[in-house]
Amino acid sequence: MKVALINSFDERNQQAVAWQINQVLTGELDELWLATPHEDAVQIARDLGLESHQVFDLCSQSYLADQADGEGVWFYDLKVPNQGQLVVNKDWTKSISVAGHLVADVRWFANSNRLVQAVTWQNEGGQVDRKDIYQRNGRLFAKQYFSNGQLLQSDFYVGFDQMVCQDFYFQGMRNFVIDKNQRHYDSAENYLKHVMEKQGRCDVHISTVDRCLVLAPTGTTLALPEGVLDDQGNVWPDLVMVLTNQNHAVSRVLVAEIDREKLKKAGLPLDKVELLA
Repeated sequence: MKVALINSFDERNQQAVAWQINQVLTGELDELWLATPHEDAVQIARDLGLESHQVFDLCSQSYLADQADGEGVWFYDLKVPNQGQLVVNKDWTKSISVAGHLVADVRWFANSNRLVQAVTWQNEGGQVDRKDIYQRNGRLFAKQYFSNGQLLQSDFYVGFDQMVCQDFYFQGMRNFVIDKNQRHYDSAENYLKHVMEKQGRCDVHISTVDRCLVLAPTGTTLALPEGVLDDQGNVWPDLVMVLTNQNHAVSRVLVAEIDREKLKKAGLPLDKVELLA
């Protein structure tokens, strides 16, 4: 099976990521794997023309097709503290207040009939204390906990009744993960690599030299339809590393003919380089 690995649906408008998604739409690749879960993944996939059984969320180890249907959480159905009020401000920001004091900010899903996407609760000092994130179907996506405004922990449900994994943060870095079987991982990347290994042998394709390069399993194909140079006109350092390290997980690099000439001119080895079809 040939799969496209992308970091997040939030990057879907980037040219290289959009190209990768199109490879699934045209049948060149079989599935799309998401390294980062997204609360609106089902709607985004639908808008892109992807079938829900084609998109696999690594965090929850499930296909979007496995997620339940639902009508969502309507803004005015939100549970609020005693004497709490739901407020829609003149600038269309939404909030919850108690006795005139702001206790939470509320965000709706775009292009929805006031369906709640997230509720960000504040402590008495006005700092973020907790964040409840929902899917468009009304199921809980995640709960996040903060201290002094800094994110400490994310409990992911991704629409399921039971938690699917927990992320813990230190100094802004996600550096500890517990999965649904209570196994521990010293980084989110190691957890995701474990999940990918469980899927069996797959032909993984990536199109960006970012986090996906860290996650790439042995034998990965890196396609670069948007070129091989950075904004300064130099070959990306990560690409140089791929081409000069014979033990790197990426075994094939697909580029346009003009970009192959640029790599040759830069004096880089071309044994991994092939031309894009």
